[in-house]
Amino acid sequence: MSKALEQALHDSMIDLFQKAGEATGYWGTRYLQAVRRKGGLLRAKEMLKPRTASQRSGLDALLAAGRPELTFEALVLRARFAPLFTVEELKEARTRLGRFRKSSAEIKAGRERLFPDELEPGLQYPEGTRRQVRVNAVERNAAARKACLKHHGRRCLVCEVSFTEVYGEIGTDFIHVHHLRPLASVSAGYKVDPQTDLVPVCPNCHAMLHREEPPLSVSDLRKRVAQARR
Repeated sequence: MSKALEQALHDSMIDLFQKAGEATGYWGTRYLQAVRRKGGLLRAKEMLKPRTASQRSGLDALLAAGRPELTFEALVLRARFAPLFTVEELKEARTRLGRFRKSSAEIKAGRERLFPDELEPGLQYPEGTRRQVRVNAVERNAAARKACLKHHGRRCLVCEVSFTEVYGEIGTDFIHVHHLRPLASVSAGYKVDPQTDLVPVCPNCHAMLHREEPPLSVSDLRKRVAQARR
């Protein structure tokens, strides 16, 4: 087995860390440390066994970003690296990659129904030809959303619209939740408080809050709405 080929795999696995981080905003530092400590080939063979929770986090970030080609399994399946792995290991990688592509496609289909300010946290989405926008939406977390709405209700805190009152049954439970503290201003370990950090707003008001950078405050936009209605 060629030492040069093993080194190429090692280097490619480290390069994969950089590319995946740039694509998703999720940096798998434990993965990088393990590759450097054990060497790429040994770590690769370990990763073809069932994933741990931390490994799954990095995978989920890649699938949500629509980048299954940046998964470790896709790297293993490159033709040049085939001699380093057994038939069973390659079969496992191929099976996983097939599942990953399907899951990523399903996530993409679901995302097309979302508003731009409701996209998953930490990801980068292309807009136009050269510009990229990173939009954080911790408010998409189901538990945080539920707690927010339990505390604040489902009426927009800016314009006071209730979708149930306006649209009837089809409007039941439809409302956005807005993050009051820009995520760029808090530390990486910050945990959202649904009662103090999230508030219910309608899609129109949500978009208007984000018309400026940093976002307008709810009270400021409420004043603007009141003035416009006079």
